Amino acid sequence: MRVPARLRPLYDRHGEKARFLVVGAWNTLFGLGTLWILDSLLHSRLHYTLLLTINWVIGVTQNLFTFKLLVFRTKGNWLKEYLRSYVVYAGGFVLNLAIVAVIMEVWRPRLIIAQLPAIAVVTIVSYVGHKYFTYRTTDQVLAETYEADGATLPKG
Repeated sequence: MRVPARLRPLYDRHGEKARFLVVGAWNTLFGLGTLWILDSLLHSRLHYTLLLTINWVIGVTQNLFTFKLLVFRTKGNWLKEYLRSYVVYAGGFVLNLAIVAVIMEVWRPRLIIAQLPAIAVVTIVSYVGHKYFTYRTTDQVLAETYEADGATLPKG
């Protein structure tokens, strides 16, 4: 993506966050669409927690591709990052289930409506988890280690 020169400092500082929000919006729409299809077809046969779990597995897989390729732009490590994605999303998923369960028990809306308030909370949790765990590179760890020690990185 070509960024105008006057916006380059802003993009260099916040581009990853902006990409995360745009790609995250797509991932959210994809996940809500998948959940709507699952709920429409199976809500009378499967409990909502099972529908959310199926949707979660589909979403984590789809999100790996979009976040890896478009947001964090890491190379290689597909399996490692896929497994790390599950670790990050597991915390968000438990939180999501708790929020949805409360809403479902109190108001009994359609599942997709109960899912909406959980999205904001899970978005923040997943960004932090992905940035500092899933897509964290060895170069970033090295830079942070040297920075913490007050040393400069060797030229290489």
